[in-house]
Formats: sequence, structure tokens, C-alpha cells
Amino acid sequence: MNILIFKTNINTQKKLATVEKSFIKIPGINRWTVDMEDIDKVLRIEAHSEVIEANIIDLLQEINVYCQNLKK
Repeated sequence: MNILIFKTNINTQKKLATVEKSFIKIPGINRWTVDMEDIDKVLRIEAHSEVIEANIIDLLQEINVYCQNLKK
């Protein structure tokens, strides 16, 4: 199990719903949350090892969501 943590600009329910629709297409994601109260709008993803950080970033950028890795 991988834990991926990102800084995002997910700040509205509409943007959150768009992310949810995109994540449905990725079967390796077990659970994900966004802390919209945090200044960094932290996205935390629990996923199988085949889910790659770069793919998540690319997917979010395609739907105009800023995404930067916070876990190094």
C-alpha cells in the first residue's frame, strides 16, 4: 500500500466532484481525501503500488487541478 500526499488547489465542491470522477477511472486507488481547510488543500491517496505519483499529477493537470508532491 502506498500513501501519496499532494498540495493542490481543490477549493470547491465542484472541483472535488471533478476529481472524484477522474479517480473512479483508477482502480488501484483504495481511498482518498482532501483537506479543504488546510492552506495547501492536501490530497491524501491510499493506493496499490501500481498507482504512480506522476500519473496522478498528470491526471489532475488534465482537469486543471494544481498538484505538487508533498511527500519526498
